[in-house]
Amino acid sequence: MRAELKECASILVDSRLEFVMGEDDYDYVVGLNVYLSLDSYEYIQKNAHIKEALTKSFNYLVDTRFGFEACLEFPIEFYIELIKPEKEWQQKIKYLIENSTLTNQALITEKTFAKSGKSPIIYNEMRFASQSEVRIAQELESAGVLFFPLPLAVRYSTGNFYQDHREVDFLICHDGTWGILEVSYHQGRYEKDQEKDLWFKSAGVLFVQHFTAEQCYEQPKIVVEQFLSILSKHKR
Repeated sequence: MRAELKECASILVDSRLEFVMGEDDYDYVVGLNVYLSLDSYEYIQKNAHIKEALTKSFNYLVDTRFGFEACLEFPIEFYIELIKPEKEWQQKIKYLIENSTLTNQALITEKTFAKSGKSPIIYNEMRFASQSEVRIAQELESAGVLFFPLPLAVRYSTGNFYQDHREVDFLICHDGTWGILEVSYHQGRYEKDQEKDLWFKSAGVLFVQHFTAEQCYEQPKIVVEQFLSILSKHKR
């Protein structure tokens, strides 16, 4: 019982009451609206005994204020208290959107790095996981090729974030043909890489080529030239 009273008292502190008056010329109470925070509202909807205790408390309050006859059979309604927006909130939201630094570029890489307290490498306002990737990006820029560094690819099929969202190192479009260039860091990941490659190939991106991180760092120009040469052979 004491715990129930504490719950009711806690909810009452944050509530706002509004008497509903009659439409005639008399100050006649026809109801009571109780405005609660979202958390409190959801809580009483899930706990009928608390809602009943609050209703009895409000009945007593109105009966004491206006008298029993005035309050006979009047309804008590519970509502969520709407938050009043700040002044010029639209301009503030617009500013946040226009100046947001959150993008889908390197999203998974950033999440992975955050777990170990690291941050991606920033180059030319793009994020990368390594200097090897940066060198490939620089070479693609020099070649004037359209590319998407560490883009987030989505194909909903399982409902699992890490299965339906994939990130490649470079999605490249050359003369209308699309391909993926991957910078490989770890040996012995054949099965995992193959599964990821198949995920993209089944969606129609048929050319996926892996190069070692050492190759990409030491010979980025040769890597890009080889990739584009093979990609051109996939043109339909």
